[in-house]
Amino acid sequence: MDPAEERPTTIHAEETLAPRAPWRFLRRALSGGLSPWGWGLMAGWMLVLLGPVLGWAGHLRRAAGWSALPSHWGERISARDIWELWENGGLQHRLANSPTVHLFGLGLVIVLWCGWRMQAERVGLKARLGSWLLGALDTLLIGLLPVGLAAWLGDVMLAWLGGLGIDGLGWMAFFGRPLFWMAAVAALNLQWWFCRLGRAAGLARGYRAHLADCFLRLWTHPVQWGLLSLGGAALRSLLPFLVLVLAWRMGGGTTFRVELFLGLQLAVTLLNGWLMGWLLRATALFWAHDAEVRDALAAMKDLSHEAAAG
Repeated sequence: MDPAEERPTTIHAEETLAPRAPWRFLRRALSGGLSPWGWGLMAGWMLVLLGPVLGWAGHLRRAAGWSALPSHWGERISARDIWELWENGGLQHRLANSPTVHLFGLGLVIVLWCGWRMQAERVGLKARLGSWLLGALDTLLIGLLPVGLAAWLGDVMLAWLGGLGIDGLGWMAFFGRPLFWMAAVAALNLQWWFCRLGRAAGLARGYRAHLADCFLRLWTHPVQWGLLSLGGAALRSLLPFLVLVLAWRMGGGTTFRVELFLGLQLAVTLLNGWLMGWLLRATALFWAHDAEVRDALAAMKDLSHEAAAG
């Protein structure tokens, strides 16, 4: 038999090495959300989203000597009232030392680091700070311009549709434009996750190949990644908004209602943290499989070159 016929010409026939789309890994990523790093991720989200609210309420109570939140929850406050409180309420100089800033910053650090540890351990890599930081620089290099351009084009299109004078299109533009930019931030996160995982795995095939692989992992599947980014951003925004609408309709009146609202916000925040962890794990699993496929393709290409040279 001709030796050339014995060499594989494609890896698509191998089930384990067949390229797969991102959605194929969502089911496998369901497990692992209640690991120590998963709980850390959810706790970080609680600090990011609920910490500033509670901290600001306590700050107002200490600054003013009392809090009317239970009695006046649900009442509207105008932009002029907010400006008067900020400029003339004696609170502006206290903001730098407010717990809102500290809790938000601490929660953000916990979210970012626990997400990185969860993702790296899921694919058997070591979560190094250097990979985390250098991956962010790679993201700025290959992700900021294309993702920003896509978001800007979507924003321009929605703005044009909203200006046609049709109520349905106007509402779609009103909600869709901020959602588009939120999805762009989510897409940049995806690009960062690919870059830092690639950094953690090492640059065996060189820096240019690393950047090309990271870029293609996102843009080879723009529809699926785009829907995951858009849908994830919409879901993580919708759940707290629904709780806020419910609390607004219920009103305050009693401390029990405010505590009920905080409990619902707590549950929604934990769910949002779990959803973020789910996407982190799915992205890591997709990256691991894609890296295996690309390594196999590179090895096959090297064999072909060696055979041609021989």
